[in-house]
Amino acid sequence: MSFGKIIIFFFFISAILFSSSVRAQEDSLFFEEGKELIVGLNPEPPFVIQGENGTWDGISIRLWRAVADSLNMTYQFAEVNKRGSAVEILNGDVDVLLLGDVTSKSEADVDFSHIYYTSELGLATSGSISLSRLSKAFFNERFWKIALALSILLLIVGSIIYLVERGSNEDHFGGDRSLAKGIGSGFWWAGVTMTTIGYGDKAPVTFLGRALALIWMLIAMAVTAVLTASLVSVVMGSSGGKKIEAPGDLRNMKIAAIEGSAVSQYLDSERIAYKAFSNLSEALEAVNKNDLKGVFHTVPALRYHINNDPDLSLRVQPLKLDPHYYAFAVAPKSPLREEINLGLLTILNTALWRQELDRFIPEKK
Repeated sequence: MSFGKIIIFFFFISAILFSSSVRAQEDSLFFEEGKELIVGLNPEPPFVIQGENGTWDGISIRLWRAVADSLNMTYQFAEVNKRGSAVEILNGDVDVLLLGDVTSKSEADVDFSHIYYTSELGLATSGSISLSRLSKAFFNERFWKIALALSILLLIVGSIIYLVERGSNEDHFGGDRSLAKGIGSGFWWAGVTMTTIGYGDKAPVTFLGRALALIWMLIAMAVTAVLTASLVSVVMGSSGGKKIEAPGDLRNMKIAAIEGSAVSQYLDSERIAYKAFSNLSEALEAVNKNDLKGVFHTVPALRYHINNDPDLSLRVQPLKLDPHYYAFAVAPKSPLREEINLGLLTILNTALWRQELDRFIPEKK
């Protein structure tokens, strides 16, 4: 190789190394000490909660603080236009957007970190038994069918114990009693025995009568369990033990949704009727008063509001519909993405992160 070619090759290698050094320096400008990032957010409990004094808290806030601390990042929060798209926000003066909703459309415009939470839709229904609900259950056809079937069973058991005991137990089942009164005494005994009240005013004395009584007690335990479950189902309706199937069951229920939300858009697409509310608190209060059957919304938001309002006696059933994926959003090809991902992978697998989730959105009240 000639001396001239060696010189040219040397300058070529130097140019490549210099270019790589410049790019690395430019990338590192995001993380140089003293560089302050602007973190965009808007209130969305329980992920981002704005306090009365202007402070910020919530699942996403605590996660971001942990990530930033692990990477020695300095930052400040800036509230952004909630209606603005992620790309519009990041093209402005914002470096990171906390509540990036990962979709195929938004993925084409911005870069996302690893997903840190998956939210699903659910239904909040009443968990209490009100006087109005009891009165409606009393006139329910199913209630009367259960009562009729139980009465027939008690009549059969009462008649058998009367026929067995009337000759040897005149004080309780025989004597001067007519057939109707004797069977009535047996009916009464079968009822108080089944409910375990056992007044003791009537009891069998013969061997066969006591054997039948013992068998009836064992059977009555199973009958009572089935009867209790059936009556609870009648009183509570679809919010009892029955699992709600969506979207089918939702079409037969009077439900509420937040106007203009992604949830209401889902209901519109499925042609499911609902009453629109301007905020979640008002919708939950309407269900708590039994004006409506349930509130259709995201499970984390429902659990957060219910657990923070002692006056709400509601339960949440996840329906596993229309999942939403939460991640931090950054500008396309931003070097922040890799750094944030490293911090997320360290934190998301810890017990501390699970404790934070339980703090804001516990499954039970």
